[in-house]
Amino acid sequence: AMAAVGALGAPTGFGAAFDIAGAVALHTIGLLLAGSLVAWLLAVLHLALPGFACGAALFALSEVALILFFGDLGLWFSLGFAFFSVGTLALAGAAARMTFSRRFGWRRKLGAWLAVAGALLAVGATTAASGGTAAEPAALPSPEAAGEAIAPLRADDPSRPGSYAFEAFTYGSGQDRHRPEYGEEAAVVSASVDGSAYIRNWAWLRERFWGFDETSLPLNGRVWMPEGEGPFPLVLIVHGNHLMEDFSDGGYAYLGEQLASRGIAAVSVDENFLNFSVWSGIPDEDMKPRAWVLLQHIRQLQAFAADASTPFYDRIDFDRIALIGHSRGGQAAAMAAAADQWFGEDAGLPDPDSYSIAGVAALAPTDTAVDGRVTRLTDVSYLVLQGAADADITSFYGERQYGRAGFSPSSEGFKASLYVDGANHGQFNTTWGSKDEAMPAALFLRSPSLSGEDQRQIAKAYLTAFAETVLKGESGYEALFRDYRAGALFLPDTGYWSRYESAEFVPVARFEEASDIEAPADRIDAEAAGTSYWTHEETTDRDGRKTGNRAVALKWEEEARYTLLAEEAMDGPFAGEKEGGSVSLVFSMSDGAADRGGESETEPGSGPESPDRPDAEGGAAEPQPGEAGISLSEAEVELADASGASARVAISDVMPILPSPATTFTYFSLLEETMDNGKYEESVKAVFQTYELPLELFAEANPAFDPDEIVRITFLFPEGPGEAMLDDIGFS
Repeated sequence: AMAAVGALGAPTGFGAAFDIAGAVALHTIGLLLAGSLVAWLLAVLHLALPGFACGAALFALSEVALILFFGDLGLWFSLGFAFFSVGTLALAGAAARMTFSRRFGWRRKLGAWLAVAGALLAVGATTAASGGTAAEPAALPSPEAAGEAIAPLRADDPSRPGSYAFEAFTYGSGQDRHRPEYGEEAAVVSASVDGSAYIRNWAWLRERFWGFDETSLPLNGRVWMPEGEGPFPLVLIVHGNHLMEDFSDGGYAYLGEQLASRGIAAVSVDENFLNFSVWSGIPDEDMKPRAWVLLQHIRQLQAFAADASTPFYDRIDFDRIALIGHSRGGQAAAMAAAADQWFGEDAGLPDPDSYSIAGVAALAPTDTAVDGRVTRLTDVSYLVLQGAADADITSFYGERQYGRAGFSPSSEGFKASLYVDGANHGQFNTTWGSKDEAMPAALFLRSPSLSGEDQRQIAKAYLTAFAETVLKGESGYEALFRDYRAGALFLPDTGYWSRYESAEFVPVARFEEASDIEAPADRIDAEAAGTSYWTHEETTDRDGRKTGNRAVALKWEEEARYTLLAEEAMDGPFAGEKEGGSVSLVFSMSDGAADRGGESETEPGSGPESPDRPDAEGGAAEPQPGEAGISLSEAEVELADASGASARVAISDVMPILPSPATTFTYFSLLEETMDNGKYEESVKAVFQTYELPLELFAEANPAFDPDEIVRITFLFPEGPGEAMLDDIGFS
């Protein structure tokens, strides 16, 4: 049985039936040989033991432990599970034999079966004791209960198909060994490209499987083309790393069909030959070739569009391109959009002036440094979606790229993020499944609480709205990016946390460069009262690693306040635009406890009433899920004008303050700490949420308050103990 499970996690490409049959046959031969060898040794030594059974048990113990250990389940769990499973099944075999033997009385037979049942009950009790989700966030409110603070969605449901008919076809090398759609069934034959400048270790087994090496990489794509007159905007979709033999590019047909029905040409790009294989590994530094191949597809599509014999002729608008990437594909999409940062000297790529990438959308992306650098997007709209139950990319790496995306004042770009409770990694792709690890590790992972249909409904809604906005200028979906509650009619019922920032945002304090906590920005002073801890520090991810984003961290025992002060009006850039309440105070806030894992760059004691940080040496403080969120639920913001008049608004009157979600990933608590080097040890990831408080609410609270002359912003936390992080405070 374990041989079959292990085979499913190490496919050869010849099909599951072949893999399972071959693995079971080989392991059975091994078991027979081990049993025979041990039986012979015990006979030679004249030891009165059941030799074949002892040899078979030793083989089974070793194989089970090794298969689990190489599945990243940890040494002690692998050994413990091997002894327990082999021992329990051996006991069951003995009990079955006793049942049909006249040598044993009914008491012994019953005792043997009770022992088996006791062992199984112990496993069930252990599983139940470590089960469940630690914190249940508030569900998405109904449209009736959503509140007047939500801007209405001024466009149709983005998850619904549009009015365009479309055709689906493929282009490819014409010689694909494994997929006829890229072989003899390809509608258009594409050229191959030489990627040897970016790939060093193309394994021999990889070449044998695919039939090509790094010098002749194919350009294969699945196309969904709207019918009618073009040219149409273009979206390229690229998968991430998965088992090479389990092809990934077909898993985004739901997105391709949806976009094509909206009048947008979509292509799912095949990069399976760059993925991992148990048998041939993965090419070194695969992120760069992933982005490079994506750009080569743009060059190939340009050639197709200029050829009257192809279905692409005059039907693609290369000035309106968006890239969608999943996992490593999400990082590759961002790298391709910033091609000048990575491939500035590569003359084999399309002319930068011949196309324009308006937006990048990433589904649970990676964000690894390549050549010691990371991508910085400028004037390119960016959207990232991440699941809280992602058992592959457990940390929200996309928020790093979100933080590095910037806009010039004249840009029409924006950036948005959505963190979804109950969503995992694989269900954004229809073929990757509900388990984010391969066998045998998948046996011990819980399925996410969101179904695949619900998770893809979220992706379809947000990605369609994003493409409509950045490629077709549809402004009616802005409310969805600014406030997830605008999608209450079509989003599944779960917890959401979102961030949003457009080019029109005018910051008061971002905390990125500030070393003096009492002067966080130019011409801005800060003070705190009631805090036991107050500093600027870099946020950390679920693994305790720094994210590159800095914020102000606050901790208090009973009640506290944090204040930003200026000598002149902070919102001066919006003078004359405030009639009708069109300007809002904007800030991002998280409940902080799970983020405070890295060393601060400033002395914690330098702030008023701020003793030394209690967890500076021990890493992140152990959060109690939901506790910090409860202490923030009564938080308020007070604004004061130059004359001293002030007005106060409760944040929860505008948007609910949800505790960061907590996720239990595995069936056994021990695995949370040991599996894959402890990647599931932290159940909570503190997540930032953007809050927009319209200035008209403050004017309504106190008519004497002048929103044109704001000189003080105070955040009040009336309950404790609590922790919070504040970031990107300004006006929009």
